[in-house]
Amino acid sequence: MFDVVIPLYNKSDSIERCLRSLESQTVSVSTVIIVNDGSTDHSLKKAERFIDGSQLNFSVLNQENRGVSAARNSGISKSTTDFVCFLDADDEWHPDFVMLMRDLIADFPGAELYCLGHVVSESGVIYKPKHGCGEGFRGYVQNFFVTSARGSVANSSKVAVKRTSIQSLNGFSESVIVGEDLFLWIQLAILGEVVCDSTSAVTVYREYDVHRVARHSSVPYPLEYFGRHRNEVKQVVGLKSYLVRMGVLHVMGASMERDFLGGWRRLSALFRISPLWGVLSLPILCIPAKILRYAKKKRMK
Repeated sequence: MFDVVIPLYNKSDSIERCLRSLESQTVSVSTVIIVNDGSTDHSLKKAERFIDGSQLNFSVLNQENRGVSAARNSGISKSTTDFVCFLDADDEWHPDFVMLMRDLIADFPGAELYCLGHVVSESGVIYKPKHGCGEGFRGYVQNFFVTSARGSVANSSKVAVKRTSIQSLNGFSESVIVGEDLFLWIQLAILGEVVCDSTSAVTVYREYDVHRVARHSSVPYPLEYFGRHRNEVKQVVGLKSYLVRMGVLHVMGASMERDFLGGWRRLSALFRISPLWGVLSLPILCIPAKILRYAKKKRMK
């Protein structure tokens, strides 16, 4: 089967919910690897209390706070299975996640990245974001970038990755603040096949987190990297469209938060990738936050 890596940093309000979702699986994972990234709240105590009463196989690693990428990489280094899954400590898997992922890997072998669908819980509202592959899709993704430009395909709580492949890419970039996971999915999609089952099997929680405030004005790493390496963008069909979508959405996110510094930084990065879309996205910073939030709610329905 596969191991699951959970990076844990100050998630005392959600870690038990996360772990309960693993215990409720119809098919068990091999080992749950919890990497405590220097938590200063009661996260570790709550996790240890849960472990004491659980039948699952757990491994707990403790390290000084080095960030989510370092925590995931530490977990990967302790994994022994062919595939590794990741689950953020504030998200939860639906009971059939492991079964669906197991069957997907068995039916479509040889891929680098396997993805399931998800729903989002935000401020008490649960909605299903648009999936790039469409409802009922199950199989090899023809072009990960073209598909992802239409809607979500991969995120950190709904994928399984071939362990040897992620190690060959040196794992998640530990120097990156925002978009470290997106950059890795891009690398894996360039490396080989991507397989997807669009069935929703994860709930991703988007709530205010004081520990993410420092990330608000940052530019997602894929925009920074490919803005400096535009020749690489030209070599991959569909990558530019994917990066443009990413850039526009992040400009909108900054505008909704009235974070004009972050919005300008993201616009600048987007302009380096596509001058046209950089110019077209400039008015987004002038749109009132109420209108952007209303548009977002309309998309959620």
